[in-house]
Amino acid sequence: MGDTDYLISMRRALHRMPESSEKEFQTSDFIAAELSAMGHKFKRLGTGIVCDVKGASSERTIALRCDIDGLPVIEKTDCDFKSENGYMHACGHDGHTAMLLAVAKELSNRKPQCGVRLIFQFGEEGEGGADKMIGMGAIDGVDEIFAFHMCPELEIGKTASCSGAMFAGTVEFDVEFTGKSCHCADVKQGADALKAAVCFAHNAQDCNADCANNTVFHIGKLEGGSARNIVADSAAVYCTLRYFDSADTDKLMMRIESRLVQTDNLFGTEHRLTVRAVYPPLVNNPASLSKARSVAEIEECEPRFTAEDFAFYLGKIPGCMIWLGCKDRKHNSPLHSDTFGFDERALETGVRIYEKLIFGN
Repeated sequence: MGDTDYLISMRRALHRMPESSEKEFQTSDFIAAELSAMGHKFKRLGTGIVCDVKGASSERTIALRCDIDGLPVIEKTDCDFKSENGYMHACGHDGHTAMLLAVAKELSNRKPQCGVRLIFQFGEEGEGGADKMIGMGAIDGVDEIFAFHMCPELEIGKTASCSGAMFAGTVEFDVEFTGKSCHCADVKQGADALKAAVCFAHNAQDCNADCANNTVFHIGKLEGGSARNIVADSAAVYCTLRYFDSADTDKLMMRIESRLVQTDNLFGTEHRLTVRAVYPPLVNNPASLSKARSVAEIEECEPRFTAEDFAFYLGKIPGCMIWLGCKDRKHNSPLHSDTFGFDERALETGVRIYEKLIFGN
C-alpha cells in the first residue's frame, strides 16, 4: 500500500475544514493543491473536482468517487484536530476523500491497468450533488464506478456490501392545507386547516401497511395556526417516503393523494403536494460487486432505508458501493453524531482494495 502517514495527515487536515454542501471552497482548493503537487491534471466541476489518469490500456476507465462536504453539526469529540467552525465531518467524508488522495499519490508513481477517474464530489449531504456532477460530465466516458462508505457498526478491517438494492430511494415532499380562518367561538364559519393536517397525519400512517417490509412512510414535522382562539387557515406536514421498488412508490403516492382528497372533503380545505427531492435506490451491479469480491473479502449485508446519492451514478453505469468498517473500542458513535470518529487505520483497507481494482493483484 501507499504512504500511511500521508493518508492520516490528509484525513486530519480535511477534518479541520468541513464545509456545507456546494460551498466546499477551502476543501476544493486543498484537494486541487494536493493533486497539482503530484503532477496530476484535473478540472473543476462546481466545487467538485475530476482527475483523469491514463492507464496501460485505454479500452476501459474505472471511476473512484468520494464526497467532500460536511454537516451542520457542532463537533464534541476530544480529538486534537476537531473542527471549530460549526460544521463537522460526521459522516466520514474526510476519510473518503483522504483515501482518494492516497490513491492519487500512488497513481503519480505507478501506471494503472486501465484509465482511472477520481471524482471528488460536492453536495452529497445536500440536494443531489451526484446528479448535478453527472450533468456536468463527471462520468462521461466512464465504464464502471466504485465507492466506499464508512460504517461504524462494522469492525476495522472488515467490509460489506450486497448485490442489488443496498440503500433505499426516497421521495421528500410537503403537503400544505389551505382553509378559512375565523374565531373559535364560531367554527362553522371556517375551515380548519390544522385539524385537516392532524387528521391526514393520523389516517395516512398505515398507507404502506401491505408493503411495510419494503417501504417507510414518515411524517416528521407538522405546523399550522396563528393563535389559540383562531381557526387555522393554513397548515403543513413534511413527509418522507423510503422505498426499494419504484412500483411501490407509485402505488403509495396514489394512496396518499386519495387520502388527501378525503381529508379536504371532510374539512372543506384544499391541499397542495410539493415534491422537494427524489433519490433513486442505490442498486449495486452484481458483476461489479463480484469484481470487488475477487480482490477482497466482502461480507454480505442487509439493505438500509437510508439514502445515498451514489445511486445516481449506478443508474447510469455499472458499479457498487462498499461499507468500510471503522468500529473499535474507542470509536462506536453512529454516523451524523456529534461524537462520530474513527481510527485512520480503517482507511488502509479501503485504499488497498481501490489499488487492487486499478493496479491488479
